[in-house]
Amino acid sequence: MTASDFKSTLFVLRLPSLTIMALLALTVSCSGDTETDRTTDTGERSGAPETLIPVAVSDDGEAAFDDSRLHVRDYSNYLNAISIIATVSRTSEFGNENYRPELYPEKMRERAEQWLSLVQQIDSHFNEDGRISSHLQQDAGVYSPAGDVDLSVYPHLVYAYHIHHRSGRFEEDEVLYNRLNREPSHFLVTPGRYLMNERFNDGAFTHADGSVDHKSMSYGLGGIHANAYAWIVWKKPGGQDDMGVLTEAALGHHMGHTPADMVQIYRAAAETLDEAWDESRSIYDFGDGTTWRLDAVGALIRGQKAMYDFLYMFGDDDDAETSRRVFDRTAAMLEAVAPLAEPWGMPEEIAFTEDGTRAASETVNVYDWYQFLNHLGGGYGLDREREGMPMYLDRHRDDIAELIGELSDSALRGALEYHIEDGERIVSSVSYNDGSVTDGRFTTSTAGMFIVTAANMYRKGHDFDRASDWEDVSSAVADRSRQLYDVIFTLLEQIENAM
Repeated sequence: MTASDFKSTLFVLRLPSLTIMALLALTVSCSGDTETDRTTDTGERSGAPETLIPVAVSDDGEAAFDDSRLHVRDYSNYLNAISIIATVSRTSEFGNENYRPELYPEKMRERAEQWLSLVQQIDSHFNEDGRISSHLQQDAGVYSPAGDVDLSVYPHLVYAYHIHHRSGRFEEDEVLYNRLNREPSHFLVTPGRYLMNERFNDGAFTHADGSVDHKSMSYGLGGIHANAYAWIVWKKPGGQDDMGVLTEAALGHHMGHTPADMVQIYRAAAETLDEAWDESRSIYDFGDGTTWRLDAVGALIRGQKAMYDFLYMFGDDDDAETSRRVFDRTAAMLEAVAPLAEPWGMPEEIAFTEDGTRAASETVNVYDWYQFLNHLGGGYGLDREREGMPMYLDRHRDDIAELIGELSDSALRGALEYHIEDGERIVSSVSYNDGSVTDGRFTTSTAGMFIVTAANMYRKGHDFDRASDWEDVSSAVADRSRQLYDVIFTLLEQIENAM
């Protein structure tokens, strides 16, 4: 991470003229309704976001909606795709003269402004103090929040901090830079606060009915990683120039939980994890067995990454021991599932047995596969280590970083062969047995997650490289990288043309 990146890390609050209370007032004002009445080709509507995000794009390129519903998952994944396009359009990558130099700086800034608009819309229509409605339901032309909270949305909904984290790439535009660092605060902070305040009890994250299973625990821990990272950035060397301008009390007031609060939460969670760990299977059993969803495995890997970093940095000696124990289990989980990776992905469900892991599904859910990968290497993922953190990979397990690179290379090469049709469309599922397409629908969420994962992960291994280096790598690497870039932009264009 560059010094510029440090200045713009998660929830950075440069406040030369705004007090913390002014910021909070700003975030409240930003949660008001956007335009609520307008006529579109879908008819009269009110209570809906200004931007209508379809659940899918038809074979004819038309927007497809689901029973008069607008799903927050689609908004979140489209939002994250916009953020990655914005931040990677810098001169060394998408905006390089070897690819699309016209992207930098104007188009890059336009995408960042588009991201801000979408944040405001999602925050206004789906977010009630961190309780995220799974969808908006239309009834007689009126859209209203509906449906239970879908915990599986949270781990990547909160990943929205990543453009905020990279806001230093826009600091030449002072107005835009300040907007990126201030306006999203309510949207970035409240989901994690909700999970800790409303869904955490007796050391466990729960479903709405109070039950606990591998999904509630993994999505819960994964869903608070952004809040943990805010404090980690405040604490680590270099943080004094950004979040460190605030006192612990001021930042704690804004975040809703102090480091001491979160240490207590992680300590309680650690007890639950200790009781559930099955050493012989390298997985937890929270009472629902040891067959897990792949996306839950990824969410827990990211959630435990935040947990062990946090306990190491803010806890005592006993917490440091817990930190290392959680790390070792995290590494064991990844090592257990890695052998199941085929070029076309991992199975939607995985059985952890005493004889190793095996596929518990014949299907690769392409969306979940990319979720899993982005938990390893996107934003504050498993491989992010900096001074002040425990640096377990660097100090003890550098083979894990190499494994992530190998998984990335295989996955992205496999995506181009098995998931992308005619260079224009992405499928929803393939057979785990041979990679053949089992569901050819082009969904917004799958495309959005692919865009995010590909742009985050493509340089983790050796098979792809950024545009500024194409003249220094083999023609095969350069051509493959250009093809990947093209697919990223084509998929986004397919969604936006439908919209």
